[in-house]
Amino acid sequence: MTTLVPALALLAGLLSALLAGFYLAFSLSIMPALARLPDPVLVSVMQTVNRVIVRPGFVVLFLGAPLVAAAAVVLALVAGAPVAAVILGALLQVASLVITAAVNIPLNTGLDRADPHDAADVVRAREAFERPWVRAHGVRTAVTTLGAAALLAAPLL
Repeated sequence: MTTLVPALALLAGLLSALLAGFYLAFSLSIMPALARLPDPVLVSVMQTVNRVIVRPGFVVLFLGAPLVAAAAVVLALVAGAPVAAVILGALLQVASLVITAAVNIPLNTGLDRADPHDAADVVRAREAFERPWVRAHGVRTAVTTLGAAALLAAPLL
């Protein structure tokens, strides 16, 4: 069972690293590009992204990283294996989920309610969405990246 702990930590670390990379790509390219576009375009594109993001590949990364990390923690505790880095990595992945659920998803939901053909509604929606979403996204990107590093380092410690 002790060989399963490093394997799960590495798998959780890989899933976390892929998710962090996805988040980073969004931060480095998608959101800066959208920031330069008119309000109706940003609102329309983000509404579309919110609809298409929930696909199997993203769900595997988004939920798989914390679930596999939690499984590694449980097995490490049962096996008496070193667990500090695995716990840290798992906690950071859960923190990323919490940030998403508490900030990003409600902001996405609010933006989805906007009528892209109503100019005043679009302006209000963008103002309520863009800055807080980008901030929270930056935090979850950093948290996910740190979690991936902890999980990938765990088998080496």
